Amino acid sequence: MLRHFLPLFLAAAAVLPAAEIAKNTEFKVKLTTPLSTETNRKGDKISAMVTAPAEYAGAVMEGEVKESKSGNKYKGTSTLRFTFQTLVPKDGAPIPVSSDVKGFANSQGKANVDEEGQVIQKKNNLGKIAVASGAGALIGALAGGGKGAAIGAGIGAGAAIVMVQFGAKAPNIRFDPGSEILLSVSPRRDGKK
Repeated sequence: MLRHFLPLFLAAAAVLPAAEIAKNTEFKVKLTTPLSTETNRKGDKISAMVTAPAEYAGAVMEGEVKESKSGNKYKGTSTLRFTFQTLVPKDGAPIPVSSDVKGFANSQGKANVDEEGQVIQKKNNLGKIAVASGAGALIGALAGGGKGAAIGAGIGAGAAIVMVQFGAKAPNIRFDPGSEILLSVSPRRDGKK
């Protein structure tokens, strides 16, 4: 009797993820699509290939652009906001995730700058509040002090998906394929996108 159920058990095991992703697992990914305030618009899909951890190497991390705004040529701030929300293992079903960007480097391996060498400031969950409050508040929140950090903490507590916002005092922000992003990834069970 057991031999009749063995094929069903093996088939079911094949569609389950190899291992449950632990909360705040560190992932390194490389963009496979360009990401730019000049060409990307809200709703555009983005993807990156996982390089670490080893058990997910070669998997694809999929996401979406939530906001893309170019600054003007002489002054103004460019804003690029996006989220990674799905991990697609090489041999398995898509896994809903939430992710938080911990660091990044452009395609030449230079940290915290885009392809043009513009210094990029990163902030999670401040969305349009960070744009309205200006670069000084964004820097303050990144440093972990003052009201900026308190606002970020308050918004972060209620957010189901972490969105990443990059800002630069430049006409555009651009990351080419091969740009590396360090993520903190957690499983998402709420079904939200």
